[in-house]
Amino acid sequence: TSQNLWSVPAWLFYGSGIMVLFLFFGMFMTPSQNFAISDYWRWVNIHMWVEVTFEVFTTCIVGYMLVQMGLVNRAMAERVIFLAVMMFLVTALIGISHNFYWIAKPTGIIALGSVFSTMQVLPLLLITLDAWKMRTER
Repeated sequence: TSQNLWSVPAWLFYGSGIMVLFLFFGMFMTPSQNFAISDYWRWVNIHMWVEVTFEVFTTCIVGYMLVQMGLVNRAMAERVIFLAVMMFLVTALIGISHNFYWIAKPTGIIALGSVFSTMQVLPLLLITLDAWKMRTER
């Protein structure tokens, strides 16, 4: 039998690889570069790494454990993980602006970043609520 490339354990593997890959982007900054530009890309690197670690990877792990415990079915866990990955691509790029207080950006931009950053935990909340619903319906 062939292994499903889009299964929950496969996404755990992909998330692990992406986490390590993002750490290497911080090595491209050198002392001879403009500090503001280097520090901006450092923040991007840190923010994206945190997003992959805490939102996507945690959703994969929680989804996998909930499937193993029989609280959600595999299809639901995979849908939520796909949603987490798709949301990561959009919300992480805008959500980084909640860190822009250190470059004196307007509060509207910081607030927008905070809203998008908060949206990143929605897939984890959805799968947890679904598991709670399945548990109480038994």
